[in-house]
Amino acid sequence: MKKLIKISVAFVCFSCIQAGCASAQPVDLSTDKAVREKLAKNTDFKSNPDNLCIERLKESAKIIVIGNHANDRDCRIDGVFVDSRYFDAGDATLSKTALNALGWKMANQQKRENLAKLWVENGLLVFYRVLYTRDKDFKEAEFQPPKVVSNENGETVVTLWTSIMNRKKEFEFFKFIFAVDGSLLKS
Repeated sequence: MKKLIKISVAFVCFSCIQAGCASAQPVDLSTDKAVREKLAKNTDFKSNPDNLCIERLKESAKIIVIGNHANDRDCRIDGVFVDSRYFDAGDATLSKTALNALGWKMANQQKRENLAKLWVENGLLVFYRVLYTRDKDFKEAEFQPPKVVSNENGETVVTLWTSIMNRKKEFEFFKFIFAVDGSLLKS
């Protein structure tokens, strides 16, 4: 009887390992239709597929940003596919995973600054319009174009102004701080 139980447990464990390996296989998300189908299988995704905004980073086919469009506003980020794995926008590991897919681990500090700026503008804020010059409607006291610096701890800091359309044009200042490992520390 004990031998039968051991065999049964081994069979169940083997089946689970096989299922895990099968689910880890890359999924083809090369078309928007494939992205929509993959999202439809994700029961946690609450957006209406007709209101999806799908943006692909031209710098990496591994990264696909998903947003949701509503009638009273532009798209807002809901999540990101990195190597066909879906991350909610609030997932603490999203930025680290995306930056590593862009080459963060092997990059020197200057390259990391460029990658952080690229990720912020084309990933996290892809549905916003980044301001490189002062907009004619911009009334804030101090404008600065996008700026990236590294601090004494090796963290990368990205600051920028954006323009968004809700019911009216609005401007918003963002500051993102990335740790040495690419984790988003503050936004």
